[in-house]
Amino acid sequence: MPLFDLLFRKHRDKTTLGVLVLFSFVLLILPQPAKIGFAQTVLNLVLSPVQRVVHQFESISELRGENERLRRLAASLMLERERLLQFRSERGRLRRLADFKEEQFLELVPTEVIGRNLDRFQTILIIDKGHADSLRVRMPVLSYQGYVGRVVNVFANSAWVQLISSRNNPVSCLDKRSRVVGILEWRSHSYFELNNVSVVEDVAVGDTLITSGYGGVAPKGFPVAVVTKVTPDIDGLSLRVDARSHIDFRSLEELFVVIDEIPWERAIFYDDQDSTALRRSRGDRP
Repeated sequence: MPLFDLLFRKHRDKTTLGVLVLFSFVLLILPQPAKIGFAQTVLNLVLSPVQRVVHQFESISELRGENERLRRLAASLMLERERLLQFRSERGRLRRLADFKEEQFLELVPTEVIGRNLDRFQTILIIDKGHADSLRVRMPVLSYQGYVGRVVNVFANSAWVQLISSRNNPVSCLDKRSRVVGILEWRSHSYFELNNVSVVEDVAVGDTLITSGYGGVAPKGFPVAVVTKVTPDIDGLSLRVDARSHIDFRSLEELFVVIDEIPWERAIFYDDQDSTALRRSRGDRP
């Protein structure tokens, strides 16, 4: 410690000069590759903090830009939501004036698949909800991608769901584009055939088939399959319409059972969620 005080406190300038001279002498006697490596090491030590600071500023700038884009997107979505709510109100008024049935909001019960009964002619899934959760026979069942089947047996805490990928379980479908109605029947795997379509009807490859709402089981408007091939049938009076579903019926894990239809005014969950999202997008406290 006395030596340290003598060198770096009383004679700091001379000591610093001596260290620099010694450092320069060492650099002079080192071979060229060692000099380059040593210089790179020193340069990295000196520039590393600067690079971290620069990178930090770049990250902050990117986050600010992304935050601004998300704010604009949230604002656009909120405006679009308001427009849709106005259209919904206007459509509801027009339906009431025409004495049409008021549109309803579907009340869903989420379920998980706990068992499968897969054979050649029908596909039955067992779900973890039953009578205790208000499930009844013939209730429609949905997946994230559309309509998949109906409840056929209900027990205390479980139920059986027969998928549309089964024999003798047809579903009435509507061509989303042309509004042509037909009966969709399963053929194999994810392939279906739309029957009862006249040869003069307008059905084209790529059209989406949705549930028509006829029959009182499947609610209207849920996607089922996409048309893959349209050819005249051998009788010359009808069309053979092949379709394919994008749903992998053998890997379904989560399903939703439609247990009731309620007025839109009672379906306030989405309004509450949208209001919360709007406050957060504006930086307001909940």
